Amino acid sequence: MLTGLVSVTFRELSPAEIIKLVKGAGLDCIEWGADIHCPPGDVENAKKVAAMMAENGLKTVSYGTYYHIYGKADNADFNTLVQTAEVLKTDNLRIWAGQISSQDADEAVWKAAVTDAQRCADIAAEKGKTVSFEYHCNTLTDTLATTVQLLEAVNRDNVFTYWQPQAFSKPEENVKDIQTLLKMQKLKNLHVFSWEDRDRLSLDAHADRWPLYVNAAAPCNPALLMEFVKETTQFAADAKYLKTLVEG
Repeated sequence: MLTGLVSVTFRELSPAEIIKLVKGAGLDCIEWGADIHCPPGDVENAKKVAAMMAENGLKTVSYGTYYHIYGKADNADFNTLVQTAEVLKTDNLRIWAGQISSQDADEAVWKAAVTDAQRCADIAAEKGKTVSFEYHCNTLTDTLATTVQLLEAVNRDNVFTYWQPQAFSKPEENVKDIQTLLKMQKLKNLHVFSWEDRDRLSLDAHADRWPLYVNAAAPCNPALLMEFVKETTQFAADAKYLKTLVEG
């Protein structure tokens, strides 16, 4: 499994500074965010980032877009996002399952979401790329059941989902969720962090949980991507612990 960082964890840093951090910590990859570090359509910037990644022996494991299926007025054109991912030399784009919680979504929202997700998947497939949903509150993928529902309705081989811990679920429930997605062959990568309520903790604060999650997800060989690091000074220690999850 690759270990890495979601770049938007450190929005205040430049791509060069983030690469230096990741390389120095002995991690393997970065998911570049589209909001600041690699804006869609900025080909020259994407080329520079791709060149720096190659020089440092790092992989761009995903392009973390802010594309919300079925209706965000300022969505970037999805073709542009795919083209930018091409320049970054990554084969996966992370997108969002809308901006409405599954509980509040009516039939019309679901229909529009599925149609747009299929359109995005087909555009990505033309370039040999996958599309993966953020597993997040206030979207259609805010529960395991609705994530499964969306994946089955979209019904595209190149559509997957990320996974991150559900804040109010017990560790054993989270493991079962991972196992379900694994059985469907729809699990892509893991966003890795430790929180209590809304407080960011050191990653090893949940050392009783993360080995369970990583072991459960291991058969699909996901990238383990750190997010919500407590602060820049905590990064090295968190990266060290992250590597132990892979090394055993």
